[in-house]
Amino acid sequence: MKLLKPLMISAALLSGALLSSCATTTQQTKLAPGQFEWHPERSPSGPVLMVVSIDDQMAYVYRNGVQIARSTVSTGRAGKETPTGVFQILQRKVDHESNVYKGAKMPYMQRLTWTGIAMHAGQLPGYPASGGCIRLPYEFSQKVYGVLSNGSTVAITKKGTVPSYSAKPANVLMASKAKSSSNQAVPDMQGRVIWEPGKSRSGPYSVLLSYADRTAYVWRNGIKIGQSPFAIASGTRPPEGVFIKLENGDGPRSWSVLSLKKSRVSGSPAEQIANSIQFPAEFTRKTRGILSPGTILLATAEASNASTMSKRDFGIIQPDKQ
Repeated sequence: MKLLKPLMISAALLSGALLSSCATTTQQTKLAPGQFEWHPERSPSGPVLMVVSIDDQMAYVYRNGVQIARSTVSTGRAGKETPTGVFQILQRKVDHESNVYKGAKMPYMQRLTWTGIAMHAGQLPGYPASGGCIRLPYEFSQKVYGVLSNGSTVAITKKGTVPSYSAKPANVLMASKAKSSSNQAVPDMQGRVIWEPGKSRSGPYSVLLSYADRTAYVWRNGIKIGQSPFAIASGTRPPEGVFIKLENGDGPRSWSVLSLKKSRVSGSPAEQIANSIQFPAEFTRKTRGILSPGTILLATAEASNASTMSKRDFGIIQPDKQ
């Protein structure tokens, strides 16, 4: 099957702004090139998010919303820059040789794109030096290989950023409640609901809310299985973010949030979204129950379709197959 085109988002959006008070990565002790910290006991189970900061030349690993590791890295050198974006691991191999640089060994390779970007063990001189990949210390690459899997999420940003928490983005799909009033009218929705779960019957779900398209897209295990129009109440600006469902039930820390843009409205970002958008009843029925631990929900102001796609340098890539 052919690749879906990437959604392009401005790299400036992932600027390190947080949706709640949380210690920043810059407050931690500086590590020398090749050093890393590994504390899996802080959170023994749950969905894993890896965040790579190009400016800091650091990687951070969060499990169930808790930082369990951080490491120095080496990203792409000038002219071979590592792309920024939110990616899912496509392929993994303990012993791998580069398809681009013949003979180059890439131990514990975890592929992020089909065009040559991956994470793997390599030399760390203390500055960007790779051909676009993310080099990791050898021992750290072994350890992180053990906690990630195909479909795991990796966010590559320019500046340092850490996840915060939010309550129930499930409300976004299951019980959106945008208000209709003289000051906050909900416009008509354009488009139809498509729901084809038979295309992929197992694996994690990913949901993209594109405010520009006024459309929600649903993938399972990297294959698109549905989409739906939605309406945004006039006078509102829903927040942007990468939400990952944790294993904490439906409590206030049930979702981890990586901010895409600082919210201009006080309160829970999930509640802001739910109060701003409205889905067809058919879509809420069909998607009821899909948001389980590990589900990713990305909300962005950018467009995703080929005709309106931004040309900027932050990519959300959702490939079907190679």
